Amino acid sequence: MLDFFQEAISPLNLPFTILLGLMILYWLVVIMGAADADWMPDLDLDADDGGGLLASFFQFLSLGDVPVTVVVSVMIFSAWCFSMLANHFLNPGGSIFIGTTLLFINMLLGLFATALFTRVMLRIFGPLHGEDTEDQQILYRVGTVITSRVDADFGQVEIETKGAPITVNARAVDDRIFTKGEKVLIFDEDEEKGIFFVDKYEA
Repeated sequence: MLDFFQEAISPLNLPFTILLGLMILYWLVVIMGAADADWMPDLDLDADDGGGLLASFFQFLSLGDVPVTVVVSVMIFSAWCFSMLANHFLNPGGSIFIGTTLLFINMLLGLFATALFTRVMLRIFGPLHGEDTEDQQILYRVGTVITSRVDADFGQVEIETKGAPITVNARAVDDRIFTKGEKVLIFDEDEEKGIFFVDKYEA
């Protein structure tokens, strides 16, 4: 146990250990109800602003479909695990050169592990958006765009209910783009992907 602790606070692993500690502290605060699990701001992925590559990167990590806080947490935990294992088995001498090389490899592995995890989450939990209860009836209801936009590749919509609002992953059709705050009509669902299709709402 002492060896594990010493490994965790070694100079090469310490940055990831600090991030992991902050992540655990954050989720403890969330569990106690003192913080929102999805407090991070919406990400603007508009390709018109030169964000095409960035948008592809965010979509690779399923950002917009999975809360940012979950994606970041999985990324930190994955990178920490890879760092601990790589430095223990491949860099027992604590070489700075080897450790720096492993740092970049660990970050890449963490990204791929995060992308895999988020895709598994979407396949498991995505279909649950359509539970058949009075408040969970989503089709043909009006919602409000809560992300920077809803287009063919990205977006979320919030639906008011008698209880807590429902947030669903939404997509527009026919190259339409709806901006934050717009009212949209939910008219179709892709149960396999856990997304809903929206169109312009006309009162």
